[in-house]
Amino acid sequence: MPQLDDGSESVEMSVAMLRRMAEQGVGAVCATSHYYRQQNSIETFCARRADALDRLLVNLPEGLPRILPAAEVAFFSGISEKPDLGRLCIQGTRTLMLEMPFSDWTDLQVEEVSALVLDRGFSVVLVHPERFCSSKGNRQKLRQLEELPVSLQVNAGTLLHWMDRRVGLNLLREAPIPLLGSDCHNLTTRPPNLKEGRKIVIQKLGSAFLDKMDENAADLTRQTANATT
Repeated sequence: MPQLDDGSESVEMSVAMLRRMAEQGVGAVCATSHYYRQQNSIETFCARRADALDRLLVNLPEGLPRILPAAEVAFFSGISEKPDLGRLCIQGTRTLMLEMPFSDWTDLQVEEVSALVLDRGFSVVLVHPERFCSSKGNRQKLRQLEELPVSLQVNAGTLLHWMDRRVGLNLLREAPIPLLGSDCHNLTTRPPNLKEGRKIVIQKLGSAFLDKMDENAADLTRQTANATT
């Protein structure tokens, strides 16, 4: 989404990013702008996101990937009881993209994620879990979360750097529901890179594994009834 967070700086940049994604064979894009509770209410965020999407769609040529409005939701205390949380899911789904804290996780935080899945019925996607694995405590708590039907979405960029690749591949192997994301923000430092990441997955984990990830992505973006409750 243009000018909504630390991602695209303009409508023109967003269109250029979508062109590059199309060249890589991408058919649909989840536009997961950052949501921080301390900065915006859900209502304000969704209004700003809708405005950004409108400005983009007016200037969007035919033949580019379909845009699914969503959010990358930064974990906050009480998230499992937050009304209207469904408005932050991938549009038309119960799929919640969740960014865990960069500090050491607590038992209460793990319990809240469990409640999101088991009590609220969200399909939780833990985004870029590789960023949190330097802490032994977080690795242990991630193992606890992996006992739930949660998705782990590793960034393609992680697989493109040999020093980080092993961690990323191991997370994909152990994930209950593995996913690969581009987490692209611009055209330079964090560009669309799914094509390159998918090549690594085929080389290291096999084409059947990649097919399964594609099936997972299709399931998590499929439209459902009562998605925003």
